[in-house]
Amino acid sequence: MNTLTPGLQRLVDFVEASQEHVTVQLAADMLKRAKITEDDLQPWADYTHPAQDGYGRKLAYQTDKYEIMVMTWNPGDYSSVHDHGYTQWGAVQVFGNVMHQTFSNTGERFRLSKKEILPYGSIAKVNNALIHQMGNVTTNPYLTLHMYGANEPHETVTADMKVYELETGVIRETSGGAFFNLTDEEAPVVAKMKPIDKDTFVYYSSILMQYYCRYTSQEIRERRIALLRKLENMVCDQVVV
Repeated sequence: MNTLTPGLQRLVDFVEASQEHVTVQLAADMLKRAKITEDDLQPWADYTHPAQDGYGRKLAYQTDKYEIMVMTWNPGDYSSVHDHGYTQWGAVQVFGNVMHQTFSNTGERFRLSKKEILPYGSIAKVNNALIHQMGNVTTNPYLTLHMYGANEPHETVTADMKVYELETGVIRETSGGAFFNLTDEEAPVVAKMKPIDKDTFVYYSSILMQYYCRYTSQEIRERRIALLRKLENMVCDQVVV
């Protein structure tokens, strides 16, 4: 890990000085007070990350209670749909106009609950109840800063993260990135998803298809065909995957 830049050092100092039970609101407040700039994040920028990863992901600082990461988003990059493992408190600051959508898993169907653009400089609160997806729909690359924490020690705070794979209807578990097309070795299947709302699946499929269109391999062609068949069934017959 690189030496912390001034803004990130201020953030670490604020977290270390906190003697109280940290909440998502306190995490957001500490991130705001740290006055972090884009320049503070540049040592961890990864604009040449593999396209199959969907976005760049670099660890800047880690203890047994919290992690600070820098994510890099090229135009068209998207994360998968995911939660945040053991994270009890956290916050994300964006340095671009970030597409952000949240999902609900509490009703009879898994569904998209909110879609919004997080404007440059804004801070979003994060905990392990949040299921979301982020992406870059602009024509310019940008960075985001992510802080994830827990009030009890863990070997890795973001371990036990769930990836919701709508195209196959399964939930995977990983301690790595929230990427598409994770293998069983990278992220074993731990559960089946509940039925998916039709409009949610159609919207998600448009994002996943853009990801697939980056590749010409036989495996990806087969995945594209399978996705199109599911989408056709959903739209024409209103079958829920």
